[in-house]
Amino acid sequence: MRNIIRYKIKAFALLLVWAGWICATSCQEDEPSAEVQLMSFGPSGVHHGDEITFFGANLDKVTEIVFKPSVSVPKGSFASVSKDRINIIVPDAAEAGKVVLKTPDGDIESKTILNFKVPVVITSITPEAKPGTNVTIKGDKLNWIEELTFASDLTIKKENFVSLSLTELVVTLPMEAQSGYILFATGGTDPLTFGSENQLQVTLPAVTAFNPSSAKHTEVITLEGTNLDLVTSVVFAGGTEVFAQAFVSQEETAIKLAVPATAIKGKVTLKQYSPVEVTPTSELTIILPTATAVTPSPAKPGIDDITITGSNLDLIAELGLPGSGAILASAFKSVSDTQIVLTLPAGTKSGGITYKTIHGYSNNLGVTVRVPAPGPAPLPITLYDETIAPGGGDWSWNKVVSDPASTEQFYSGDVSWKFQTSSDGGLSSGGITAIDASGQQVFTFALYGGPGTDGAKVAAILNDNWGDYNSVTLVEGKWTEYQIPLTSFPTTDVTKIVRFAFKVDDRSSSVIYADRVGFGPAGPPPLDYYLYNDATQNGWGAWDGWDIVSKDFASEEEVFKGTKSIKAVYSGQWGAIQIGRDDAMDITGYSKLTFRVYAAAAQDFIVQLNNDADNYISIPQGWSEVSLPIATMKGNTSAVKELRLKNNNGSTPVTIFFDEIGLRN
Repeated sequence: MRNIIRYKIKAFALLLVWAGWICATSCQEDEPSAEVQLMSFGPSGVHHGDEITFFGANLDKVTEIVFKPSVSVPKGSFASVSKDRINIIVPDAAEAGKVVLKTPDGDIESKTILNFKVPVVITSITPEAKPGTNVTIKGDKLNWIEELTFASDLTIKKENFVSLSLTELVVTLPMEAQSGYILFATGGTDPLTFGSENQLQVTLPAVTAFNPSSAKHTEVITLEGTNLDLVTSVVFAGGTEVFAQAFVSQEETAIKLAVPATAIKGKVTLKQYSPVEVTPTSELTIILPTATAVTPSPAKPGIDDITITGSNLDLIAELGLPGSGAILASAFKSVSDTQIVLTLPAGTKSGGITYKTIHGYSNNLGVTVRVPAPGPAPLPITLYDETIAPGGGDWSWNKVVSDPASTEQFYSGDVSWKFQTSSDGGLSSGGITAIDASGQQVFTFALYGGPGTDGAKVAAILNDNWGDYNSVTLVEGKWTEYQIPLTSFPTTDVTKIVRFAFKVDDRSSSVIYADRVGFGPAGPPPLDYYLYNDATQNGWGAWDGWDIVSKDFASEEEVFKGTKSIKAVYSGQWGAIQIGRDDAMDITGYSKLTFRVYAAAAQDFIVQLNNDADNYISIPQGWSEVSLPIATMKGNTSAVKELRLKNNNGSTPVTIFFDEIGLRN
């Protein structure tokens, strides 16, 4: 029993000792800490000027509070302070971020970010600025703008601003900028995106003059104007682009550069870093060789010298003659600014002359060489005749056959362009070096209709502009010449013709031939029936005649159309040229007998059918047209086998030329 009591006493003593140790330990933990502690703050999203509260321990030891970016509020400016809280008014310059509490024992940084509800105000923006210069924006709370975006989505972020304060933001206008509104994006509790009320006008380069206004290829010219230091390249008419690295010099008011060898007359385009292109209203004229005439015409290849007259002909390095290829200037007999003389090479055919300048520019010279050959005279401007115009190629579509050198049919020269389609295709040439046809009156061409094409409509299109739709009616089995006035192509730029096309519209399958395609002055339509056209036609022939010094049914002295005419030198009062046939022909189904006649002075002569009554005619000096109504002609028009063209000018010899003799429906 005593042992049990002793044991209990000892155990109780141990319990008292253990309890005392716990009490001592517990009492030590309950002693208050002197460390400054930040528990929380709020509210998180506030307006500037609002009061914010910091909660914690020993906050009375805080000496200042620092907001982003470095906005300090000293203890003396606290609204209130105690050990467990601090109240403070948020400064206007404060920005979103962590807050730092300064204490004697070191800095305490908040674990969360203080955010704001920021009413940014814009009061003014630079109204116009030049790329690369500064744009100034004024207002309030501008330091909260995180980025701004110019037109075309050019975004500038805060770190790339030139300067930023509460009331002013300065940013460099990007070189790529263009006029438009500015978009602003802010930070804060509720980030905002808003646009400027007015557009920022971005300054553009401008050309006020070319000096000189007319220049030769490779010549240095000056573009005078304003803000030309913005220009990154200049594009000349014709498409050649000269980049700033190749400028001779570049200043704000002037650019000096060499005219490219491929430039043509027209407007230039200024390019800059922004996609906005500037095209001055004035044009730059390129001085190029221009020809006005070729003599003699026609000229015999391999025999005759031809003389080309014009201006700036000394710029020509080589000439291109149809059928004989390029002739270098070193082969010319003579050359000057106004004249070139050369021997016409053997093999030359009728057609337009091309040239290449000493600077490598190629184009049409604008004149035609004529040689004795079958068919009508070459056109002043040729797109196709024997060959395609310079630069051009076969751009036909849906073709079974497309042969620009077919010998099956031809209207002039020796070949024509044969085209066959079985799937609604069209004959076309494109890529032609731009041709200025504005000085001409008609688009003219000859077509031959293959089997099954009689009465078909053929669309004639220039520059692939189907908005200017013109069509002609095809005749099967014969050549027909057509003329369409250029006024029928009102929306087509006839100063820059680069393509032509012919499409049979109401046949999916067809065969056609094209020849003598180009531009020229308006002339009479071809006759419906020919007795003479460079030679007697349709079974008619040259008969003997009488009282004439000489007659020549293939004269090249005076020709109205084609290469030949009839020359008659009369010696007697009633001398006659005769055109006849073996079988009589009824011409009463035609409306008129028509021919062209030339005399050096006004003359009288007589038209006679068979050996019937006389039809008296008076003609003026030069070429003129005689058109006699069949219904009123004297003589038997139902059985004609002879046409007499008789002199009526006394016995003194007189010379008269006749051309294009025939009938109209």
